[in-house]
Amino acid sequence: MLRLPRVAVGTIQHGISSQPTCWALMEAFARRGRQVQHFRSRSCFCPRNGALAITGVSSRHLDSWLMSKATSREVFVHGCAGRDLAVIEGHFNSPEAAPSKGSSLDTLCDWLDVPRLIVLDVSTLDDCRLPERPAQIDGLLLDRVPSQSEAFRLQTSLESLWEVPVLAALGEVPSLRAAISRLACGAIPPAELCRELGDEFLRLGRLDLIDALAARRDMPPPPVSIFARRDRRARPRQITVAVAYDPAFNCYFPDTLDLLELEGANVVDFSPLRDEILPEADVVYLGCGHPEMYAEALSGNHCMLLALRNHVRSGGRVYAEGGGLAYLCQRLETPGGTMVPMVGALSAVARLNRQMAAPVPIEGRLRGQNWLAPAGTRLRGYLNGHWVLEPVGPMHSFLAGPGHELDLVGQYQVIGSRLHLNFAAQSEFLHGFLSPRECSLAPSPT
Repeated sequence: MLRLPRVAVGTIQHGISSQPTCWALMEAFARRGRQVQHFRSRSCFCPRNGALAITGVSSRHLDSWLMSKATSREVFVHGCAGRDLAVIEGHFNSPEAAPSKGSSLDTLCDWLDVPRLIVLDVSTLDDCRLPERPAQIDGLLLDRVPSQSEAFRLQTSLESLWEVPVLAALGEVPSLRAAISRLACGAIPPAELCRELGDEFLRLGRLDLIDALAARRDMPPPPVSIFARRDRRARPRQITVAVAYDPAFNCYFPDTLDLLELEGANVVDFSPLRDEILPEADVVYLGCGHPEMYAEALSGNHCMLLALRNHVRSGGRVYAEGGGLAYLCQRLETPGGTMVPMVGALSAVARLNRQMAAPVPIEGRLRGQNWLAPAGTRLRGYLNGHWVLEPVGPMHSFLAGPGHELDLVGQYQVIGSRLHLNFAAQSEFLHGFLSPRECSLAPSPT
């Protein structure tokens, strides 16, 4: 049996974020010397990377929509290696609302036998009417509590009515919440902000009770399939994958990078912001991020733009998601509305979506020939609505179905996706990265 202390933290109230409470909880346990691993309950990226600031490692991802029970257990155990507390953050199904599409935190809790800690924003409560009690709940984390005396009153009331312990109470702390809201997308919060949240949590947090809940049950070791050792000698030659990583591009699924290396790929990183030379590589991987925040610097790095264009002209493969896709377009729009020249590997302009929405789960099948996977392969991912493409020339459309013509596009050996694709849950797509073969993509109308 594996000793993997674990808790799930989430809300049941619509429009309420668990982020400040979750950051505060992780900071409090980090001060106890615990090595915390944060998981998101969907294969979507968080706009503010508090987990990295607090734990020193990036968030990992579980997803009951993308993964089977066996896969989620294997991914979870793999992600917990070297850590001694796992925190899974998301949204629980509200008894008063229909379940949302995509991954379910409740399902993950069932699969992984995880205690459920519900964040309750007390500023929205009516004394005469509480939210309906979820069928399964192990503890409460109160948020936006106006005073210590009110925290004790609510604790007495809620523990009596819901028959579960109140384990912590986070105050209003308006200055800290304002500081969080001012953080730019993709920003890592300053250490001082995290320390102050931890101080607030420790005032009334019952860490010993949370610890006991987290460690209540061991986990049977799952069969190893995805992360099993490979015979690298079966590969005809080593493939090099150049991964863009800097403040403009830093959103990747860690399990995908782990699998590339496990399969024998040579994974190297480079910076489109700072580097002048592109590493020699079979595949260039441009993850999501926020190039619009660094548009002038990216556009001004002429050596890197030329290096990427030469990689494409010579038949090199490129895969890009979200912000990486926008960077490959002829121009992208900045928050101020200026159109800035970019790589120009795709015949499109990338415009910012002024009406941002939550990531949407999308399922479809590939059409047409490309190097990532054969036509007809089923694909699942979460649509990143941050960017809207405007074609200015012919491109391939690879995702079948009306309305998805610009969600997965290509030109020559370049593939750009508006979907975030977690290849650990769809490992068949990694074969395209690892194969030395090439498939010519002559431009065709979208």
